[in-house]
Amino acid sequence: MSNIDRYLFHAFDAVEDELRHETEAGRRPQPEVIRLPMLVRVRRGASLDPGQVPDGSVIAQVGSTVAVLGSLATVAALQSNPIVLGIEASRPGSGLDCIRSVPFVHADVVHGGAFSEEGDEALIAIIDHDIDVLHQAFRDSQGKTRILAVWDQTDPTGPSPKVDGYGTEHTESKINRYIQSGSVPPGLKRVSDGHGTHVASIAAGSPVGTQFPGGVAPKAKIIVVIPNLQVGETDPLSTGYSTSHVAALKYIDDFAQRENLPVVVNLSEGMNAGAHDGTSLLEAAFDEFTEGGRAPGRVVVKSAGNERNQNGHAKLSLGSNSFDLLEWRAKPSRRGQDVIELWFRACDEMKFRLRDPSDPARKSSQADWSNRVVDDYFPCGNRYQIVYERYHPDNGDSRLLITISPGRAPFIEPGPWTLEVESGEVKSSGEMHAWVERSKDRPDFTNHFDEGMTLSIPGTARTVISVGSVAASKPFQVAIYSSYGPTRDGRDKPDLAASGEQIVAAQGNSFVDLVAKDGTSMAAPHVTGAIALLFSYWGKQQRNQGIQNWEHLNAAQIRAAISQMTQQYSGHWNRGLGFGVLDVEKLLSAFTPHLSSLESADAERGQTQVASVTYTNLEEIPLQVAEE
Repeated sequence: MSNIDRYLFHAFDAVEDELRHETEAGRRPQPEVIRLPMLVRVRRGASLDPGQVPDGSVIAQVGSTVAVLGSLATVAALQSNPIVLGIEASRPGSGLDCIRSVPFVHADVVHGGAFSEEGDEALIAIIDHDIDVLHQAFRDSQGKTRILAVWDQTDPTGPSPKVDGYGTEHTESKINRYIQSGSVPPGLKRVSDGHGTHVASIAAGSPVGTQFPGGVAPKAKIIVVIPNLQVGETDPLSTGYSTSHVAALKYIDDFAQRENLPVVVNLSEGMNAGAHDGTSLLEAAFDEFTEGGRAPGRVVVKSAGNERNQNGHAKLSLGSNSFDLLEWRAKPSRRGQDVIELWFRACDEMKFRLRDPSDPARKSSQADWSNRVVDDYFPCGNRYQIVYERYHPDNGDSRLLITISPGRAPFIEPGPWTLEVESGEVKSSGEMHAWVERSKDRPDFTNHFDEGMTLSIPGTARTVISVGSVAASKPFQVAIYSSYGPTRDGRDKPDLAASGEQIVAAQGNSFVDLVAKDGTSMAAPHVTGAIALLFSYWGKQQRNQGIQNWEHLNAAQIRAAISQMTQQYSGHWNRGLGFGVLDVEKLLSAFTPHLSSLESADAERGQTQVASVTYTNLEEIPLQVAEE
């Protein structure tokens, strides 16, 4: 019998409540059947056919992880299917996670000189909220688009990709027609504060005028997936974060195979749900995309997250027979649910009670080893569910999952919420980690908050390259928002850092305008562009040397090289900088045997590379702080 994430049942209840409110307000009819996105883990080598998903549909499969849209009847059928090992809800979407920075990471050196590489034989895939295909940063010297395709999962007008069956796909030929007409279809929005437009231009933008000399890989080919993220809020019936991203990975892999190109995926958004140890179904899907780091020409880059100063992670430690409180404050706004997760060792016996702001003297029933599901309402009308799962199937640890929804009330009660934690016998260090799931107007912890282990998922996956943010100046300073590692299981992430402060790049809803943004979302595409340069350069080397049956570099090789060939690599890991700041020149030199050490070149170069590009009127370019 397959393991079912209890959160999935609460998600159905929360969406039903949300739809009831929408129906009563006259904003939408109540559907006969509620179908929600979920991830399904199947046995290795097995596949889930549409006929095995009654009342639902298979969206995509990556390795052993299958993205499914289905009802409670679908869940019941999958539970009895012998190839199904687990079922997990797809979580709601979260907020998002050139340029003086291009010379700062020494990418401009690679564009000329001994390398003369601009990434023309590599593919960059951007998973993000938007893309302005009319901006000149995405055109070649002939005025044609460098974007090979855009799959907009949010636009139901079609035509959709043949293999994925929903959303709308804009092909290269269509985008060139949009450029000729100077307009795009209504579904393909041009957003002024466009996050994806900015990110894509950092990784692969073409030069625009005198202020924008181009991105890190200015001739790389580009595809974009605009994911459909929300579940239970603005669009209760969309595909959700986890499911949409598994479908995106499948689309990207198929596209890269058809084009016969290596691909590096840039992801600048994440979530907090999960143990932050690389074992969740979503993390497994990203690792399977790279085949555990072994697949030639497949790499994923993820922004570390902008979580360090958000009080979204708490750490507490209890000895045997002790007591403590975990407190958070709910904000006064209408939203579908608040989600809190606690992870700790399964050998430690814990007991939990929840208190709400309306009546602090009233406590929930106790959740413990003998009473693992508590589901009830507070007098304020809010519904709460506490699920204590010992020996979680992802990692064998314990997870306490708290979900709070408006229930009978119009909103979640604002103010201080309290979780009472009482320990029995503790056989480990007694350390517990808690995360607030990212959402609009989410709560924040008011005690025990800790800036470590704030990397957003799937940046904690084993083969994903996680990138922190620094300013483009020395000495290096980690941005105050840039998430800190390590992972909960003690792995060294982020892997490295790159420029993420006041990054000037393309502004959406314009043809040539630029905007400055801050965020790890801006740091990650520097690394993405660097890997595209390496892919393109490596392939040309193999052909020029007449090497037969060569393969592209894989994620394991590139992750090791890019973190060891940093500007100040010492072999020591830092929880904000990783193993150092990106150096594109050193990265490519690591795969160029005839080049000597770059130490002397670094010393001779000094500051000259930073001054090699002229920037004018930077103070007139607006600054935006981007959410990762």
